[in-house]
Amino acid sequence: MNRPSQRTIGKAMLAIGMLSVGGGITVVVVAQTLIDQVETSVDSSLVLTTEALDLVVDSLLATSTIADTVQSAVRSTSSSLQILTESADQTALALEHSDDFLGRSLPDALDAVSKVLPTIESIAGSIDTALRTISRAPFGPDYQPDQPFDEAIADLSAAVAPLPAELRLLSGDLGGIARSTRAMSGQLAVLVRDVDQLDRQLRQVSTLLDRYVASAVEARGLASTSRRDLASSARWTRFLMTALATLFALGQIVPIWLGVRLMGGSVDRRQSTSAAHP
Repeated sequence: MNRPSQRTIGKAMLAIGMLSVGGGITVVVVAQTLIDQVETSVDSSLVLTTEALDLVVDSLLATSTIADTVQSAVRSTSSSLQILTESADQTALALEHSDDFLGRSLPDALDAVSKVLPTIESIAGSIDTALRTISRAPFGPDYQPDQPFDEAIADLSAAVAPLPAELRLLSGDLGGIARSTRAMSGQLAVLVRDVDQLDRQLRQVSTLLDRYVASAVEARGLASTSRRDLASSARWTRFLMTALATLFALGQIVPIWLGVRLMGGSVDRRQSTSAAHP
């Protein structure tokens, strides 16, 4: 069995060393290219993510400001409605008291006065007649009224007569207004409860928006940190790849040197053999 010559072995060792060095350089170049592509792609994604988070934070802050403004307006509305409800309750109470006075007490008193006025009118007629008789005496008082006493009482009686019915009619209208006011007060109370519920919901929304803003700001910070970490990791990966390739290439010095030595030794041996056998 023929053994390979020393020159052949030297060539093989040299070829292996050179191919290994070339492969190492190729691997480093390809790895550097891939790392650059991955870094660029991921960094672009992180940039877009940061920009999107900036928009989200701005939108959330604007929404939070709007929610705070609406909540302030709702609280003012609630306070106004509470004051209006109290005013409606007081108005309804006053109307109910007025209804009792105008519908019963005052008309009943006027009815009593109307019943007494005819008697007073009769007495006034007698007094008027007596005064006229006395005025005819030589030293009597000059009694010449523009309107006789009994006629004045009669006019008063005529003026008072329709008042009880009108007051009772007005009392019915006031009673309707009082009932409407009381109903409006109840509706206002329901509205106040609804507005208070809306205020509580807006408060919850504000709290939730604050949490969203905090989360978005934290996510934006993480994206910025990830970009820095990515750049650092890519830089260290390039360094390590270059270092490993360099060490690998340096490791091929031995095969290359050995191959060169073997090839050189084979040439020297042939020259010696040729010199010994001219």
